[in-house]
Amino acid sequence: MMRFFFPVCPLLMTMPVIAGDPIPLAEGGFVAAWTVAGPLPAEVKDSAGVSHGGYYHDFLTAAGGERHAVPAEGDRIDFGPGKSVFWKTVLINPTGALDFISIFEASTDSSGVAYAFSQLHSEIDQDVLLKVGSNDGVQIWLNENLVHDNHVSRGLTIGEDTVPVSLKKGTNRLLAKVENLGGSWGLSVIVAGKDNKPVKGVTTSVASESGSIQNIFSVQWVPSPFVIRTPEGERQVLTAEITSGGLEDASCRISSDAWPEEEAFQLGDIPVGTYPFEFQLPVADKEIKINVSFKSKTHNKEWKDIVLEQPKHWTVYLVQHVHTDIGYTRPQTEILAEHLRYIDYALDYCDLTDDYPDDAKFRWTCEVSWAVREYLKRRPIEQVERFKKRVQEGRIEVTGMFLNMAETATESSMAASLQPLREFKDEFGIEVRTAMQNDVNGAAWCLVDYFSGIGLKYLTMGINKTRSLLPFDLPTAFWWESPSGKRIMAFRAEHYHLGNVWKIHEAQIGPFRDGLMRYLEQLANKGYPFDRVYAQYSGYQTDNSPPAMKECDLIREWNENYVWPRLRSATAHEFFEWIEKEKGEELPVYRVAWPDWWTDGFGSAARETAEARRIHVGMQVNETAMALAALLGTPVSLGTTERIQEVQEQLLFYDEHTFGAAESIGDPMAENTMVQWGEKSSYCWQAVKTGGLLREEAFGVIQQYLPRADVPTVVVCNTLNWDRSGLVEVFIDHEIIPLHEPCRILDAETGREVPAQRLRNRTEGSYWALWVENVPALGYKVIRIEKGGQKPKPELPTTSHKMENQFYLVEVDPDTGNIIRLFDKELGQELVDSNSQWRIGQILHESLHDPQRQLKTDRFTRTPLKNVKVQEGADEEIWQSIRFSGDLEGCAGVKGEYRLFDTAKRIDLHYSIRKNPITDPEAVYVAFPFQFPDGKFIYEAQGGMVTPGENQLPRSSSDWQTVQSFIALRNKTGQVVFGSDEIPLVQFGDLNLGKWQEMVQIEKPHVFSWILNNYWFTNFRATQEGELNWSYYLTSTKETDNRSAVRFGWGSRIPFLARVFPTSKDVKKTPAPSLSWIPWNAPNVILVDARPARYGDGVILHLREMEGMPSTVDLEGQKTAMKIKRADEVNVLEEVVRKNVRSVSFEPFEVKFVRLLARG
Repeated sequence: MMRFFFPVCPLLMTMPVIAGDPIPLAEGGFVAAWTVAGPLPAEVKDSAGVSHGGYYHDFLTAAGGERHAVPAEGDRIDFGPGKSVFWKTVLINPTGALDFISIFEASTDSSGVAYAFSQLHSEIDQDVLLKVGSNDGVQIWLNENLVHDNHVSRGLTIGEDTVPVSLKKGTNRLLAKVENLGGSWGLSVIVAGKDNKPVKGVTTSVASESGSIQNIFSVQWVPSPFVIRTPEGERQVLTAEITSGGLEDASCRISSDAWPEEEAFQLGDIPVGTYPFEFQLPVADKEIKINVSFKSKTHNKEWKDIVLEQPKHWTVYLVQHVHTDIGYTRPQTEILAEHLRYIDYALDYCDLTDDYPDDAKFRWTCEVSWAVREYLKRRPIEQVERFKKRVQEGRIEVTGMFLNMAETATESSMAASLQPLREFKDEFGIEVRTAMQNDVNGAAWCLVDYFSGIGLKYLTMGINKTRSLLPFDLPTAFWWESPSGKRIMAFRAEHYHLGNVWKIHEAQIGPFRDGLMRYLEQLANKGYPFDRVYAQYSGYQTDNSPPAMKECDLIREWNENYVWPRLRSATAHEFFEWIEKEKGEELPVYRVAWPDWWTDGFGSAARETAEARRIHVGMQVNETAMALAALLGTPVSLGTTERIQEVQEQLLFYDEHTFGAAESIGDPMAENTMVQWGEKSSYCWQAVKTGGLLREEAFGVIQQYLPRADVPTVVVCNTLNWDRSGLVEVFIDHEIIPLHEPCRILDAETGREVPAQRLRNRTEGSYWALWVENVPALGYKVIRIEKGGQKPKPELPTTSHKMENQFYLVEVDPDTGNIIRLFDKELGQELVDSNSQWRIGQILHESLHDPQRQLKTDRFTRTPLKNVKVQEGADEEIWQSIRFSGDLEGCAGVKGEYRLFDTAKRIDLHYSIRKNPITDPEAVYVAFPFQFPDGKFIYEAQGGMVTPGENQLPRSSSDWQTVQSFIALRNKTGQVVFGSDEIPLVQFGDLNLGKWQEMVQIEKPHVFSWILNNYWFTNFRATQEGELNWSYYLTSTKETDNRSAVRFGWGSRIPFLARVFPTSKDVKKTPAPSLSWIPWNAPNVILVDARPARYGDGVILHLREMEGMPSTVDLEGQKTAMKIKRADEVNVLEEVVRKNVRSVSFEPFEVKFVRLLARG
């Protein structure tokens, strides 16, 4: 039995045609025959060596140029020494398109341009429409005129562009030029009447040196994965794509030694073009060889020993979900409510398919936990019970990610994001075993530690590979390990709309079958190891899509007609359970980070991103202060707990991956763009507002445990778990320190003067910087403010461009404002690479010259600061400084200050720019080209240390990285440690944009802080304007361990909590000038944060071993100091793992949580 599937565009004639003779338009008006040439280079260098895009380069100059050339088969295009391509005649495929990837046997990873030429013959002068589809950009010439130029990045949609043109009577030359930016590559052209109806009196022709289109004949035999149910029993499918200039009375005979008789098929007349045929053959129970004999009036051909394999018993798990873009397609306020409605629909569709076969029953996977939490809060009990029932039946699955998160959130915020899972379990009996992260192409490393402790076993990553590289060359399951070796099963899936790529949402067997067949063939060719396939899809091919039931009808119909592949409407975990059971021992193991390529978009909102980073660490301080107060005897109120949760949620909504509208770059002034960004940015600013109030709330509950004195005091609280010295910035009223009166600021414990300097004044008070020494771990120190003169600072040699103290010599180029010398006296090491194009601290502007915002290495222009003025800055108690100003492209002014601390081995770099609103693609950097022999970079990610290019997943983000608190540049003799409170993005080794490195290649110890950019073509902001301030902290040391790097990075980024107290009236006893409420006895274990318990009483300590050494935290001492009743080891959801523990042991890099309960 044979099936002939007519394509979208069968020709109206089937007789062979001669070159130059008219060829009718295909049904639907498609131009069917073309002469094509390619691939030609995407980039061309002119005589001066300047690179230009091939899309706008005329490769046909020798043939009269693009406006006049009339190419024929066999003609040649030369485009470089020894480089040429030849024109050849081809026919459209069954969809009506030219597939240049197949025609040229090109790679989908490459870029380039191609030409396609045909001639249109019109019986009369007439106006028509050319309906053009292309992947990607396309130019169309008709006769001598360029009639269409759409330089876009897109997939091919038939008839997407409508181009009105006038055909003259007779022959009209039609030339198309199509660009490929990577991925698929194609062209389709329809000729229609100006009323969009079929045009009359138009034919086409091509010039072929072979003399006849009839000579075009080829057959591609493709074994199919399908086994079909037929009246004669199960039959295996063999497919053939027959390309011809038209065939008459075609037939085919297929035989095999494994069969008792040959199979005969009548194909009949085959039109001009490419057509697929299916031949239903006996099912092979092992690999066999077949022979094929093909006959027609003009062509006879035989094929020997075609291999036909035993069909694989494929099972395809089809997982329906809605991709949760908070905005993008519609404003957030509208979309958020829609996601709750979708769950209602999912319940209804479950009801409507209860009597379907089990594989076809409607199933739904809730992509994010936020929507489920809100649904359970906002629906009546009857609806909640319906939901619980379907979850228990396995018809609906709840997954673990709060939203689809970017890599910018802190590890403590990621821990907070999992709290809905505890609610689901305790209040509704819903266990969560799977996490689903879609669109985003990376995930927080700390999640592995968190998931492994709560029974969440699987993570599926439905990656959108736009502007990224895709890890692995096919879908891959692996054991993903945290730095400590805890593991979950991770799966690098295909795009989260894979099923929609197969057109499942159209609910038609034919298109779906074709898409599925192509995909299974690709898997087989790449050596995919399983006979199970996982494919996510949505009810419609769009983000924020409602669910649909029509796919269930397709699945039912399919399984009634096909034995293999079997389709199953599934929830996410089913596929992973099968892998774990059947293939778990075979899976590879990766103990690596998975950096995210898309975090560069956060640079399009540098101000909000900076504020979000500040409030992230601010909340760690707030929560730890409240936790200490709770242990001291002041319980945290329910209202406070709710406000903490509100700030965490606002931050999570800012850090989730959707920034704004789909048209944010193409139409930045559109109402939807403006509304989307207003709503997105509001998450950040609301968190800043509420977080600031929580800081005051934290003071309110802990200040009763802070001592007062007979003079005004500043009490400095340290919320980290080691004694530390550092900078305190505090506002002091002029009532306490009058503006023009001298005072002494003293350490109440030592009596020594505290280095202090006034930063700036207001009417009512001044901002002060204090350098405070040895503030006890998880405790406080008192600073006294007394009247009297300050001790003068000793004079140190300084000029307007040079600073020096016991730690460093710093020299600034007076012409450029850059640091040209940074000499470490302890290490005896010059830290500036004098051979670099850039210098430490140098700010530079970058312009991208590509209309599609494609990141290519030769498309950038970089310019430094101009018209620079350098002057001596402060020379006071804490630091001396050099200031500079200048002009930078895209800015209305730049100011900077380099601060050399005299109180510690530290340098700070401060910057301020006034950004002009510019929509052209641009970026700003600060360079740090270090000289540090054999130095290797390490940076802090969410929950671990990453060495770029070593312990990160191959093809994860390599051209740029997202840093939490610090970077360390380390060799055997010491390390440089630096970071930024505000700026997370960096590029290691070089300015890397456009390299698309599979693994980071770092040849020099250079790093570039990436301040801002607007390089995306969608979603993120097109412009940012106004004043932006940011800074860096830097030190160098002989220490080469993680602990010293962590302590400098965290100590510099996480602020002290400081409160100014006026003179107290009643001081009955001398207060303790300093105190540690929780003395810490495990120096290798960092307290990530302490927070009031969300469930029950007590305080939760979030701990991480940082040095890679086994460690033990002895809790007995803490019990005495804090009057602690009991300590329990718990997981991230605060569920008890071990009760009443006296100590907690850590494996290298392990993360643990401990609950402390105070005595009543």
